[in-house]
Amino acid sequence: MGGDGRRIRIAVDCMGGDQAPTEIVHGALTACRDESLRILLVGVPEALAPLVPPDALRAGRVEVVPSGGPIPEGAPPLATLRATPNASMAVTMRQVAQGRAEAAVSAGSTGPTLLAAVREIGMLKGVRRACVGRQILGLHPETFLVDLGPTMDVEPRHLLEFAVIGATYMRVFCGISEPSVALLSNGREAGKGNRVVKETADLLRRSGLRFVGSIEGHHLMSGAANVVVCDGFVGNVTLKTVEGLGRELAAWLRREVRGELPPQRIEDLAVWLVETTNQIDLHGSLPLLGIRGNVVMAHGASDRRAILAAIGQAARAVQSEFVEKLRVALDQTRQHLSRPVETR
Repeated sequence: MGGDGRRIRIAVDCMGGDQAPTEIVHGALTACRDESLRILLVGVPEALAPLVPPDALRAGRVEVVPSGGPIPEGAPPLATLRATPNASMAVTMRQVAQGRAEAAVSAGSTGPTLLAAVREIGMLKGVRRACVGRQILGLHPETFLVDLGPTMDVEPRHLLEFAVIGATYMRVFCGISEPSVALLSNGREAGKGNRVVKETADLLRRSGLRFVGSIEGHHLMSGAANVVVCDGFVGNVTLKTVEGLGRELAAWLRREVRGELPPQRIEDLAVWLVETTNQIDLHGSLPLLGIRGNVVMAHGASDRRAILAAIGQAARAVQSEFVEKLRVALDQTRQHLSRPVETR
């Protein structure tokens, strides 16, 4: 619970996702068994009514917040949100903006979710781009890659913000007091990288963060830094490469060692390979970072267990005061950068 003893209020978009609203509502109802939580079920009332037990409403554990339907898959995000301001995703984010909830969860499409969060909740002061990050390799859960897709075209200041966001995330959620930060590049030498990478490196050296320089792709796979920063294009390609490699290695393993090991042992190893390299599918959710509130994007295929996990992640963000700690970290970085550059 919050410091005043109130339940943490989490708004859940019940209409977004492949298995909405049934699986979304079931996951949310399971979450509200935790007495520290109050769930706002956002959706079309007629669709939610058969799924929500009257006793849950009477007990005050859940509340139905009326909205329209979901944003259709593939619809242009901005035009659709403007045309349908009461879409479930927008109303969900509005609960946070209006102070009726401390966090929002949606399994809707990534683009509209990001845009709805920016439009309704807004960005943290001084943050220019929202981003998404995650530990993408189970072998090294202490390594966080950011950005994974939303921001394709960046400038050095954007990557600096991603670095601060990633370092704060690793401090808050992984307990790493001084996370190391690296830039993903085509070489470790100081002269390597494109213009943006080189200019970002100059900023990071003055940022007050524990910057360890540039790393290459294979260093990312060995856990060479706690936070690895890149633009969303590079990050998404890296993520999909890791995921695809894991699936292909699992298929290769099943073929090559057939008859050499017991079938169940082979299958266990193959499943481990896939899960280790497909962490987003395994965990089912991603935090949307840089927003002035707590937003968790659940996988579009989320079932009730994945929604339960996403709500748990949102609750932890609220309990840890992640957004406020990020605000402080961003201010500290700006102060470092405002100091005169030392000359020898």
